[in-house]
Amino acid sequence: MSRRAGWIIGAVVAVLVIAAAAAWIWLAASAPPAARPTPSPAATTAAPAAPAAERAQAALDDLLTACADSTASEPPEHCGIRIPWGTEFSTVSSIRYRVEKLPALVLDGDSFTASGGALVATVSGTGQDGAARTETYRTDDWAVRGDAKVTDSAVDLSVW
Repeated sequence: MSRRAGWIIGAVVAVLVIAAAAAWIWLAASAPPAARPTPSPAATTAAPAAPAAERAQAALDDLLTACADSTASEPPEHCGIRIPWGTEFSTVSSIRYRVEKLPALVLDGDSFTASGGALVATVSGTGQDGAARTETYRTDDWAVRGDAKVTDSAVDLSVW
């Protein structure tokens, strides 16, 4: 019986060693990995440039908004603003603009068209009869056309 007891004890020890090794491997595999610092995407990669049409639209919006800020007695050049004031005024002293809707731009190679804008112009001055006069003109189809050069680094628009 002592030989049999030796085999039983040896088998029990072997099973315990195998069970302990299996438990150790299982615990090590199920432990969450240590957190590693990861760099933020903005720090490692530059943001891709917006599509050309979006950048051109933004540039046109800026240009036309600057045109609308004009307080000169003549419409600003290269802004696509036409006012039919010649028949009602002998002289114009000021023009105030209000953009209600900017035209939507469509690129076509080296040129662009932008349509669907709404612009209001209030003209003050002297009427044909010599009296002070103020008139408001509105266009619901403000449109502009021009040349466009759009690169990865710049947008250059020239309104005709």
